[in-house]
Amino acid sequence: MNSAEKLNDTLERHHPAAHACLSQRGRRLFFPMGIPAQAGQAKEASINATIGQLTDGAGHAMAPAAICQHLEGITPEEATLYAPQGGNKALRAAWKERIQQSEAAPTSSPFCTVGLTHGLKLVADLFVDEDTEVLLPEPGWGNYDLIFGTSCGGNIIRYPVFDGHHFRQDAMRLALSKIKTKGVLVLNFPGNPTGYTPSADELRPWLEAIRESPKPIVVVCDDAYTGFVYEEDRITQSPFHDLAGCNPEKILPVKIDGATKELVFFGARVGFVTFGATGPAADALELKMKGAARASVSSAPAISQSIVLSALQNPALDAQIDKIRNVILHRYEALKTALDTANIAYFPFNSGFFTLIPVQCDPEELRLKLLKDGIGVVSFARFNAIRIAYSSARAEDLPLLVETLSKHISVDKDPALH
Repeated sequence: MNSAEKLNDTLERHHPAAHACLSQRGRRLFFPMGIPAQAGQAKEASINATIGQLTDGAGHAMAPAAICQHLEGITPEEATLYAPQGGNKALRAAWKERIQQSEAAPTSSPFCTVGLTHGLKLVADLFVDEDTEVLLPEPGWGNYDLIFGTSCGGNIIRYPVFDGHHFRQDAMRLALSKIKTKGVLVLNFPGNPTGYTPSADELRPWLEAIRESPKPIVVVCDDAYTGFVYEEDRITQSPFHDLAGCNPEKILPVKIDGATKELVFFGARVGFVTFGATGPAADALELKMKGAARASVSSAPAISQSIVLSALQNPALDAQIDKIRNVILHRYEALKTALDTANIAYFPFNSGFFTLIPVQCDPEELRLKLLKDGIGVVSFARFNAIRIAYSSARAEDLPLLVETLSKHISVDKDPALH
């Protein structure tokens, strides 16, 4: 039995759902006993001649002053030497503590990735191929198609988030019934491009349907916009925490999150993948993730991981993020007021960074007209809509944006979508 087969055997015994959902690539993946693994074992050796990075022979970095002069509060070793495979151990522990909602919920150690997109791709590598039904939200983020469909060959099935202007509570059970043998389900709250987060009552039928899934599934919770919820009656924690204790015979929950939006650190490219599994199953999944990462980007950048860890250890961090969140809340309120005043219909939104505006005209033509007027938005032909990212516009500029938009579209007098 080779290394990959041993990991597969472990998953079959300790997490049957994860084993059943493995793609052909996922079944082949393992973390080889190569240079990174051997270097890790030799970390405490008095003479460590394993890894190909420049040190003074005692583990200290030899980076040039032109690099180190830009470091403040972080040592050259933390910034310029390789980070461990899977991420800085202290950072992984700190992130787990940050996201842990219940000590009883079984979760793995967060695996550090080069942004959330990288995390989604690693999960797709493990679980998606031509035999996988991939359930994606509609409207949903376009890059899901590239990751799960184009790259990994999954059979894309779209489930509706809305029925008109209402959250589609029966959508999940209908979508899950279309899975033939194994599936991957993507949940995204707050949503991109919708900017929508359901209430607990709205989400309850979805969670019930997931727990009763007739086929084994991997539930991927894309939690990129965690924390940016602006209405009190909305859920404030990821569905991952509701599913983390689900039957391992049927469901593997996966949480994808990171510093990008949560810590407002977009250029860091620090993301995490956390499995709703512990013990041998979590260890096996981590080794497969390490294998997938080693075959692509290998380890994530050390400097950004060190900065995120330092921020997590700063007691002022949450207050600083709250202050930023209040700025976005003000923009959200300004945009919603302006849209209502102009009687422009919109898909329901209450969180995240976006709102989606349905239009009667060609959305790309509308985008170009707005661009000529100095207004930048994103067009979505598939949804016949444009997306406004109010996260990147000043609150005082949003009324002008809406006023300009209203000149180019037929205002829908029916308030049904409001």
